Amino acid sequence: MDAEQDNQTPPAAEQQPQPAEGANPPPPTGAYPQGYGAPPPQQPGAPPPQQPGAPPPQQPGAYPPTGAPPQGYGAPSPQQPGAYPPTGAPPQGYGAPPPQQPGAYPPTGAPPQGYGAPPPQQPGAYPPTGAPPQGYGAPPPQQPGAYPPTGAPPQGYGAPPPQQPGAYPPTGVPPQGYGAPPPQNGAPPPQGQTDLPQQAAWIPSSNEANGPGYKWDDGPDSDPEDDDNAQEKVEQLPTNVQFTPVPGYENIMFNDVSAPPPAYQPPPPEKRPEEVFQSTGAIGEEEVRNAIIEFVAQNCCYGAKPAREMTFEKILPSSALHYKLETHTEGRTTKREHVPYRGGMVDGPQMGIPPLPWSMHCQPDNLFMDHTKTMEVPHTSDVRECHNCFARGFVRCGRCHGRGRVRCSTCSGSGRTHEDRDGETVSETCHTCHGSGKNRCFRCGGDGRITCPVCEGFRQLRFFIKLFVKYTNHVDDYIYETTDLPDELIRDVQGQTLFEQTLDYVWPISQYAQPEINQNSIRIVETHRSAWPNEKQLQQRQNLRAVPVSEVHYKWNDDASRFWVYGFENTVYCPDYPQTCCWGCNIL
Repeated sequence: MDAEQDNQTPPAAEQQPQPAEGANPPPPTGAYPQGYGAPPPQQPGAPPPQQPGAPPPQQPGAYPPTGAPPQGYGAPSPQQPGAYPPTGAPPQGYGAPPPQQPGAYPPTGAPPQGYGAPPPQQPGAYPPTGAPPQGYGAPPPQQPGAYPPTGAPPQGYGAPPPQQPGAYPPTGVPPQGYGAPPPQNGAPPPQGQTDLPQQAAWIPSSNEANGPGYKWDDGPDSDPEDDDNAQEKVEQLPTNVQFTPVPGYENIMFNDVSAPPPAYQPPPPEKRPEEVFQSTGAIGEEEVRNAIIEFVAQNCCYGAKPAREMTFEKILPSSALHYKLETHTEGRTTKREHVPYRGGMVDGPQMGIPPLPWSMHCQPDNLFMDHTKTMEVPHTSDVRECHNCFARGFVRCGRCHGRGRVRCSTCSGSGRTHEDRDGETVSETCHTCHGSGKNRCFRCGGDGRITCPVCEGFRQLRFFIKLFVKYTNHVDDYIYETTDLPDELIRDVQGQTLFEQTLDYVWPISQYAQPEINQNSIRIVETHRSAWPNEKQLQQRQNLRAVPVSEVHYKWNDDASRFWVYGFENTVYCPDYPQTCCWGCNIL
């Protein structure tokens, strides 16, 4: 029996001629053909698994392997000395090769890959007879011990292969080519889908239509009156829609939801800054005279004579104190919004864990100024059908109610007009509708449909969570003024800054000579500490101004009264001026 087996399998060294000296070495004749099946992975130093019908194992030191079939189909044909690949070996592919240039590689006579049908297969060749090559029909049957393991679907069929630790993309993200096909007819993408094909937007016809292009179930039975102000019904927000759960944003829908800021961290103890206050001055009689004359000039009906002739009995200078505290805060809210989905990647929760509202980086443009900044929260996108047009891309025209025609406004739909001529009523065909009683709708061109204003015709919407960062400057103040001048007038004029401080958390004023300033500074600072629990305090600024105020007592003819000059602008407050109406006002 052993002798019979030896006769059936001659030694490779006796059948395989040696290449000529200087010629390229022949390829391994037992290599699997390129493009047909996947060879099993070889471990270092381990021989490949033996398949039924495959060539015998390779002898040590033999090259090419003993009895190995060449690249291509079937068993090798007799090899000529010095030829590479062996002469007569079936070509890698199909058909005749293109003409070869001198010195080209591979050598002359080696047919190229990829032309014609494969030659008939010889018994015992690899791959087995009847197995379709890779890329045609079902995958080839698997032999015991082959790789991949039995039952595992080949690449491109079913689920993706298992992922190795640290591989990219992250675990849970299916690679391209695996999983379900893209959604059709506006259906939402399956969970895990990150890239959807772009759908063409619905575009109304540029030509005038002879009739409505869509029959509405609840359309009117008659042509409506032509109303240019009629609007289409638009639903900006969907109802009863279920979104993919987003970690950290489970309850976020279409209303603003405030995100509590991080816990308050008290400032580190530091040395209390020194409080240094400036002094103010008073104005003289000449400045008072110029101020009252300017005041009269700004009021056209006031007489200028009293301002020029009045005598100042006394001028009482004083200073109004204006304390103001500004607290600049940052508040963050989130809600869902949507934009038309025009195709492309969908950055959903399957792409990663979304950052929480206060972990997203955002800085104010200017301190102590109100402004709002917005940004999209990553990994929160979700594609859904348009709720306004039901994924059609169009909605019913609000002017013609989908009929494409409106009632003629000239003849009121009768098709005829009536005119009085020489005392007689003459009826004639309406020149606007030509007797039909209706006109083509100018808004939809007679089609009865217009592009959906919500999805802009793309039939799908991309919903995402939007972050609103609102910077607010909260201001509180206190005015100390001892005269009868209304206190609110002090806010709008210039004065001298006595004290100013800008810190993350300011210290209240406690060393000013006027006790009322110290008490109200402490009160306002403490109020700002906890007034806005849903906002984060960024910085505070406090200042104390002294506004010069002069109470002037004057006398003109038999009138004796007073007025006030205040602020660096020398603004005048004079409610009892002697001549408030000129002679022209008396005549009227």
